[in-house]
Formats: sequence, structure tokens, C-alpha cells
Amino acid sequence: MSNKGTGQGPLKKRKKKAPKKSTRSSKTSNSNLEYTVKTRKRGKGYTFQVLEKYEDNKPKVVSVFKFREEAQKLADFQNKNQVWKVNGGIPKFLLD
Repeated sequence: MSNKGTGQGPLKKRKKKAPKKSTRSSKTSNSNLEYTVKTRKRGKGYTFQVLEKYEDNKPKVVSVFKFREEAQKLADFQNKNQVWKVNGGIPKFLLD
């Protein structure tokens, strides 16, 4: 069919749309984000550190407590809810 009488140019082929990329980060799929409590002796007393370990990275100190129960409470909450998993762990500027 010709478009001579309609005043339009030749028909154009439509380009295929690229498939949509997933909006989910690859970090959220199956990454390991784990929080543990470690006991440290400081002088005459003890402190309890909550450590964050993300995949193969070096563990980072999230917070330091005087009581194990408080530290364990934070570690359990973070392990259960995985609040910072999307970001690949807690950002450095928020760490102790």
C-alpha cells in the first residue's frame, strides 16, 4: 500500500522496547547480613560490641554496650528485620 495521496511519508518500523530492569537491588536477593555480639575486656571491666558482617567484608562495630542483654537485643532486632540490607549494611557515618 502506498501513502502518496495522504501526505505522509513512508511507514516507519517501530523499535522494540528494551526489557525493564528489575528495581530490586542485587544486594537484597540473597546477601548475608549478620549481627553478632562480641565481648571485649576494657581495663577492669567488659564491654559488648555489636558487629555487622556483610558477605565477605571485614566486620564493622555498630555499637558498644555495657550490658550483654542490651547488645543482644539490638543484634536480634537487626537479624530479624534486616533493616539495612538494601543499603548493604549500616552506612559508615552512622557507626560508632
